This record gives sequence, C-alpha cells and structure tokens, in this order.
Amino acid sequence: MFLHRWKQEPTISTIAPTHEIEATFDCKCPEWKVLCAANRAKQLLGIDHEDGYAMVNQFKQEMETIDRNNIVLVDTEILPSDGGERFKRMFVCYERASYAFKVHCRRLLAVDGWKMNNPYNNVMLVAAALDGNNGILPVAFCEVEIEDLDSWVYFLKNINNALRLESGTGLCILADGDNDVEYAVEEYLAHATYRQCCHRIFTEMVNKFPKAVVHHLFWAACRSTSALAFFKYMELICVQSKECHDWLEKSNWKRWALFCVPEWVKCTCITLTITEKLRNYCQPYLEMNIARKFEAIARLTSELFEQRRMVVWNWNREKVPPKVRDVINDRCIDGKRLSVVQDHGTLLKVTDSLSSSYDLNMEAMTCTCGLWQISGIPCPHACIGIHYINGNVEDYVDELLSVQNFLSTYAPGMMQLPKENAWKWHSGHNLHPPMTVALQPLTLQPPNDITKLPLPTLVKRMACVL
Repeated sequence: MFLHRWKQEPTISTIAPTHEIEATFDCKCPEWKVLCAANRAKQLLGIDHEDGYAMVNQFKQEMETIDRNNIVLVDTEILPSDGGERFKRMFVCYERASYAFKVHCRRLLAVDGWKMNNPYNNVMLVAAALDGNNGILPVAFCEVEIEDLDSWVYFLKNINNALRLESGTGLCILADGDNDVEYAVEEYLAHATYRQCCHRIFTEMVNKFPKAVVHHLFWAACRSTSALAFFKYMELICVQSKECHDWLEKSNWKRWALFCVPEWVKCTCITLTITEKLRNYCQPYLEMNIARKFEAIARLTSELFEQRRMVVWNWNREKVPPKVRDVINDRCIDGKRLSVVQDHGTLLKVTDSLSSSYDLNMEAMTCTCGLWQISGIPCPHACIGIHYINGNVEDYVDELLSVQNFLSTYAPGMMQLPKENAWKWHSGHNLHPPMTVALQPLTLQPPNDITKLPLPTLVKRMACVL
C-alpha cells in the first residue's frame, strides 16, 4: 500500500510513513516495524544497494566474531572530494570450508565469474569444490567491479593465502579461460595445475568449424581416460575434418583432455558444472544488496554443513557414500561383459568382447584404462578383477571418497552468521558504493593499461601481436 512512497522518494525517512499510517488507520505503528517495512520495500524495488555498501564493514565484523579465522578483505579507494572511502572489491573465505577443502576434499577447485544484475554491473568471482559424495562445497567469493587480470590475481592470491599453500602447490584449478584467468594462474600460482573447461573449447570449435560433424567425437576424446583412447578419437576427428583436428592439436589439449589430469586430483570433471550448480543454489540471493547477499550465502554454506553433518550418521555402517556406491553399481554392471584371462597374483589381465585387454595391479590400484587412478573408484575392469579374487569393491575406493572422510569433512560444523536484526551494530565509517555504469567518467587511458601488466603476460601479448 505504501510501496509507492519509497519508489517516489528512496531516501524518505520513516517519520512520514508513520504519520500516514496513523492518519489512515487511526493506530500507532512502532518505529521498528516501519523500519523493517522500509528495508523490505527498498529490497523489492532494488534501491537498497547503497545501504548494502554501508553495511559491509558491519558484515566483516560479524563474520570475524563468529570465527576469527574467517577472512573478509575489503579494498577501498579514497574519494578526492570529501576524503571518504568508496568500495572497490571484497574477498570472503570461510575458514571451515577452506580447511575442509584442503584436508578432506578432492583437490580440484572450480573458479568462475558471475555477472551481477545491479546498478553497478559488478562481477562475483567464485571458487567451489566437490566433497566425497559429489556435493558442492563453496570455498571463497569475491565481488569486484570488473572481471580482468587484476581481479583474478587478487582473488587467486587470496585463495592461496587462505589455504596456506606455496604458489598453489597441490592445487588443480578448473576455469573457462576468460578475462586472463589463465595468465593469473600461470604467473602467480606457478605450482598449481591449470585445467581448461571443455565446454569453452567446444564452443570455439563449433564457431570455427560449424559444418564439421565431430561433436560426439570431441566429447568422447575429452572424456577419454587413456592416451590410447584419446588419440583414437582424435584420428576419427581427423577423418571427418582435418582442419578441425589441426586446430584441436594446437589448442594445448593437455589442459582439457581428461587423461592428462594428475592422479592426485581424483576427479573426472571436465566442465564448470560445479560452479553452475553453485549458482543455482545462490540464485535467490544474487540480486540482493552486497551485505545481505553475502550474509545469505554465508548462512547457506553453514546450513549445508549442518545438513551433511547430520545425514552422514545414516551411513555409519557403510564404507562409501551413496553417490560413490551408485557409481560402483554402474561399473559392476559394465564389468559383467568382461572376463579375467590371466592371473599372476595381484596382477590380472582382463579382456572384453572386442578382444581389448587391460592390465590390473590390485595392490597399486591401477588399470591401463586410467579410469581407476583418475576417479579413485574402481573401473569396470577392476570391478570384475576384484570379484574374481573374492574381494569387496568398496575396499578399493580411494580414502578421499570414504564415509569416514566425509564425516571428518563436516563433523566440526560451521558457526552460523546471525541474522541482520541480531547483529551488534558498532559506530564506524560507511563505504560509498561504486560508480554506476552511467555515471562513470570518460578517460583517455585504455581500460587495461598494458604498462601495468606483469612482464611474462606482456611478452605473451606482444608475441601474439607479432
């Protein structure tokens, strides 16, 4: 009924609506109710973003209050007009989530950038991983003005510091390659392994070679877990389109071919489905103002921890989580068409109906198909071999995918951030919001000043031009 008042005048005080309610309904409305109505009205109209930036420092204090190891970094710039501070970017990493990822999860970290639908056209950089039951684990978020090399360097370096790693040692990063994320990983996380999202390669391939009928062959090559299978599909692509094959050969295929994933990653993801699912979880909150958005995401993460901490007690008699067991069941069914032809103790040879043979090392838990080593779950060849020696397939699953490890991931829980009305407000300086796109002044300098780029990146750029 009074929504139009805030639409006409967003900065209106609560005094006028209070008097209007009293004159209309002949009752006195408490000021706190009018204040709640004002906040809700601004949120519905999408005009509360300035209030959100004013609450950023309070959000930081609340996050550090519930856990002093939570990391909330706020970068600002000084306004020359009045000496105030304007928001530039903010990095948030939950201590419990970062510890769970580093100690108990597969070491694949999917990173992506999401464009925000707000007056400032900000971008949220995200990092997420998979737990032992293929559940999404949010690790870090960062809201920046634009998605460029500087923003990616800021985000990745802070993740590296939060995880207490040395230049990304033991970290595998999956990204789409947009906006210099690849350069940021190469130059600032030199010891990390970079993986390219296959969907990005596929999109470029389709645009370059729209008439090449190689779509199914490309995805078969992407998912190949051995060099033999990969090059077989690449040869079939060459038969269909030599130009497409040559382009794929030059695309640094070692970064997107699954068989090139380090065995310690224990993950078969080749696209950014992890961050896509995370965005679906966070979608209801992405149009909120910055403080309420990060508050909602923090509460969502703590709720995920609590739900998974409780559900794991239903699996206390199991060795592997349900999603892993489903994969085992499917691979055992596939293994029924196979047979063991040689037995040398822990070394077995398995063959299929096409006379292809695979060597198993039951002690080292390896198969020449490569799937067992990459995924951490016995492949169909291993399943038939394990049944042949009267073993239990679940005993041959990697420790990272066990119920015990899943319990260790979520058992400590995660402190939940109080709701906004329970925050302990402190007097302090408020941040000014970024400039809206329409108000950004013209500049004579290019948006990405190449003189500020790191030397290795500058050399690569110049090499591409020459």
